[in-house]
Amino acid sequence: MPVEIWDLYDAQGKKTGKTMIRGEQVPPGMYHIVVHIWPLNSRGEFLIQRRALTLQWKPGIWAGTGGSAVSGEDPLTAARRELREELGYDAACEEMHLVARLRRPDSFCYVFSLRMDREEDAFVLQKEEVSAVRWCSVKRMENMLAENTLYNYGDAYLRTLFEYQKACFHA
Repeated sequence: MPVEIWDLYDAQGKKTGKTMIRGEQVPPGMYHIVVHIWPLNSRGEFLIQRRALTLQWKPGIWAGTGGSAVSGEDPLTAARRELREELGYDAACEEMHLVARLRRPDSFCYVFSLRMDREEDAFVLQKEEVSAVRWCSVKRMENMLAENTLYNYGDAYLRTLFEYQKACFHA
């Protein structure tokens, strides 16, 4: 597997000109870019994916699509690449909607959504990372969170995501 280089950012989100190698500890006071992508269908369901059982971190858990930006990528470019790699979907820039930018302890997390109606079996999964996908209602996601079968991104994150879904369908 090739070495993945990440750009480092300061607390205001400005690129520092410094980089790090994936797997190393992010230096104190520095941040890298993480992207999450939540496809949303016309029924108001989010596409979630089951992490491959061979992965070191959270194998078999259901989660959103995502990953880290590599050096030189902006958040939108990274999000589109992750969709292509993990789900085989080539999203146009204008399909992608920024839902939130959240500062976490060592990263800036850019949360995107896009509207699509596509059958689960139409996705081309990156088998090294994704074992399955499913469309899931907010109610079912809440149940999965309670069952610890869906990764818990935190209350503020999930509230933002679910409010976005509600605004899309109840505006």
